[in-house]
Amino acid sequence: MQLVHEDFVVREINRDEIIAQTLVEWYGRRPSLGSVHIAVMNGTAVLRGEVATERDRALAIELALDAGADEVQDELMLTWPLAA
Repeated sequence: MQLVHEDFVVREINRDEIIAQTLVEWYGRRPSLGSVHIAVMNGTAVLRGEVATERDRALAIELALDAGADEVQDELMLTWPLAA
């Protein structure tokens, strides 16, 4: 838990929120991960959406772990035509 001052209003930020905010920022910098939706509950990052390649999937998972997630639940779908 961490307290953050925003315009003299103190609000509590929990670990899950910090992880989610970090991932939104990191994924936003990478066009290939732009359609990944993130939810974090009890330290587990749930990744949903579409990625073009296995490499993008691996990157999304690695970044989630780097952001501090204890576990990653991968619900990503591949859109690349030869993925089937």
